[in-house]
Amino acid sequence: MSKVFYVPGQTSIIDYAREIGPNMWATRCRMLMLPELRVCHPGAVLGDEEAFLLAQEAALGTQPQETTEARYDYALTRLPVLDFAADGKTYSFKLEKFEVGNLTRIYALCHGRYWTFLGLATLTHQIIVQRVTLSAAGGLFTDRQAHGSPPH
Repeated sequence: MSKVFYVPGQTSIIDYAREIGPNMWATRCRMLMLPELRVCHPGAVLGDEEAFLLAQEAALGTQPQETTEARYDYALTRLPVLDFAADGKTYSFKLEKFEVGNLTRIYALCHGRYWTFLGLATLTHQIIVQRVTLSAAGGLFTDRQAHGSPPH
C-alpha cells in the first residue's frame, strides 16, 4: 500500500505521499513536506494507507444488521452498485456512493437472511460473508482487514 498524509481522527486523507529522497516524503499534489503541511493541517502525520483505512473503519464502520428483502432489492435494483459477488449460496454487493470516507453501504444475502452494514469498499465477498455469519451467531467482528488479506 501507499504512504499517505492524514490527521488522526479525521475521515479522509490529505494527500498521498511520494518519496523525494531517502526517508523523505512530500505530498504528491503540492510537494509539501510534513512540517509545511502541519501549518494548514495541525496534527498531520505520515502513515500507511492500509493503517489509515483500518482505523477509519474501526471508528466509523458498523456491525452487520438484519434488513428486509424489500430494502435489499431496492438497493440492488435502484441504486448504483459498485461491486456484486456471489458464490452460489451467498450474495453481496456494495453501493457506489461512499457514505463517509472510504466506507460504503454493503448488503448481503446469507442463509436466507438479508443483511447490511457500513464497511470498506475494498472488502472481499468472503470477508463480508464471514462478518455476516459471525453477526448472525451473535458475535462481533474484529478482523478489520482492508482487503481481506491475512494479518501482518
